Order: sequence, then C-alpha cells, then structure tokens
Amino acid sequence: MLLVTTWFGSFLLDEGKVVRERLFPKEPGALSDRMARVEDWKLLDEERELMASVDEVFVAEPRLERAGGRLMTARAPFLDAAAYGFERALLHAAMVDLGKRKMRKAIRPEDHLRQAIGSLDDLLKQENLLLERLREWYGLHFPELARFVDDRTYLELIATHGRRDRMPIDYTDSVGADLGAAEEEQVRDMARIAQALAERRGKLEAYLERSVRGLAPNVSDLTGPVIAARLVTLAGGLDELARAPAGTIQVLGAERALFRHIRSGTAPPKHGVLFQHPLVHRAPPWQRGSISRAFAGKIAIAARADAFTKRRISDGLAADLRRTVEEIARRKQTKPERRKRGRDPSRREGRRPRRRG
Repeated sequence: MLLVTTWFGSFLLDEGKVVRERLFPKEPGALSDRMARVEDWKLLDEERELMASVDEVFVAEPRLERAGGRLMTARAPFLDAAAYGFERALLHAAMVDLGKRKMRKAIRPEDHLRQAIGSLDDLLKQENLLLERLREWYGLHFPELARFVDDRTYLELIATHGRRDRMPIDYTDSVGADLGAAEEEQVRDMARIAQALAERRGKLEAYLERSVRGLAPNVSDLTGPVIAARLVTLAGGLDELARAPAGTIQVLGAERALFRHIRSGTAPPKHGVLFQHPLVHRAPPWQRGSISRAFAGKIAIAARADAFTKRRISDGLAADLRRTVEEIARRKQTKPERRKRGRDPSRREGRRPRRRG
C-alpha cells in the first residue's frame, strides 16, 4: 500500500487505485492548519489512522518515513481534487489563510525592540530640539539661568515659576529683557511639553530595559540595556547576533564608514555602537580599537549563551573584559608615533604622466 497526502486529503493506494481515503474538511482554516502541520514535518491524524490500518505502507515523503513508512523513489500518482468535490477557490482561500498565519508567526520580540529603539531616538531628538528652542526663547528674558542648573531643573523652574522675579535664584544682574504675560504662558507650556517628553522617554527606557533583559540577559549585563537593544536590532535579531563574528559586532552601527572604507580606501572604522559604552569612549583614542575588539569578542560569547544555552555567564565575561582592558591600558600607555611618509628619492622631479593613445 502507498500512502499519499494531498491538500484535500490522505489516501491509501494499491497499484494506482484508491483503496481508502480520509478527506479533509472543506474549510479554509482546517485546510491551512493541516498544511502548516505538514510544513512542520508533523504527522496528521488522518495519516496516522490510515497507517495503523495496514501492516506495511510505502510513502513518497521523508516526513512520513520518520513515522514508520518505507520510502520509495517513484513519484506518487496524481489525484484530481475536483473528483472529490474540492474546488480551486478553496485551495486559494486556504493558502491565503496559511500566509496570514506565517506573517503573524514571523513577528518576533526583536521587531518590537526595533520599534522601541526607533521611538526612543525620536523622543530624544524632539526633546533636545525643544530644549534648545526653549533655551533661546527664555534666554531673552533670563539667559543666566541655564548656567546655574541642569536641564531637568531648568524645565521645572520655568514650568513652575515662569518669570525670573519668581525664581528662587538671584536675578538682579540679569541682562535679559522683560517677559510679557502672553510670552510667559507660551514658554511655560513649552517647558511642560518638554517635561512630558522626558517622562515618556523614561517610561520607554524602562520598557526597553525589561524587554532586552528578558531576551538577552548576558548581553544586557555586559553592555547595558540600550546598547544591547541596539546591537540586537542592528544585527537583525538575537539569533543573527549570536551567529555574527566578533569583527562584525565590533562595527555594527558604523556601516557607512565601513562602506566608505571599502569604496574609497579610507581608514576602516574601529567601533560602531560600542563607542557609546564608557569603556570605549572614555579610553584614549589609540586604545579604543583594541578595547572594541576585545569587547566585541565577549559580546559574541554572551549572545551565543543567550540564544542557545540560556546560561548566565555575564559575570565571568565582565571580569575577563576588565582584565583585558587593564592589560591594553598598560601596554598602550603612550600614544604611538606615526611614521611620516617621505618622498621617494628614486622618483624624478617634474616627471610628466605618460600620454596614452
């Protein structure tokens, strides 16, 4: 007996003739569900029932061979769906439903992480632009305030008090002009909007930290949640980051500089997103390349642990990284001297280029 499964049913054939059949329900959802199970190499209930009804069964699919069938190399005979009352429109509807299921399944946590990172960058940009505009506008009235307090206190003072004569700061030597009632209302509203943006950004950062620590705890412990989220997003996902070599991780975020190096021969980038980490950007410029290289190697190991083994190894990696950075700082304490390129004495002065053609 030969077991054959089509999109509309499973059949047992003897010398090309159907002996037993188990037709699928004539519903797009039921058909797409069975198609999905077949794609996942799972055995259908109809196939299991037909295989249990005979002592020996031949199959034309490796999927069914794993279930106990004997694989044959000959092609299975064609079975006409119309002969069993199944129309092509039903197959089309089932395929559309299967495509929708695959699209829903394709959305991963990394996709939400990518949108969160983009939203964080947008909020930060808008917050900086609004703060810069507020400094210029309110600076017409009280320019000295920006030098005395940080950004958060600056917004709070303007939103709460408005005019400089209500501020808990001495304003007698201010060179700013008076502020009208209408202008005061506008700058205070702008300060409140900037405060709301800062609060919204803080909540988004908290969500981002929870998400990335659940997805990649080792990478998050090693780099911090924001840099970890950027690395996962730039790589295309946690699995892609885990499969990437350390050299690729080192320059993630510096794609433009890398392509410019390949195209025009400029100096290659030493780091990308990793420059945002204090270990890199606080180091002297001549040490950053070595530190980024060592950092990327540890991140690669951490990403593989997060993606495959699920073991927490961040403490050991962080300790190894600290020792490596200390060793780099010890070996490269002073800035290396660059060798100056001299003119080749063998070249003739004033030599004209050879004419071609």
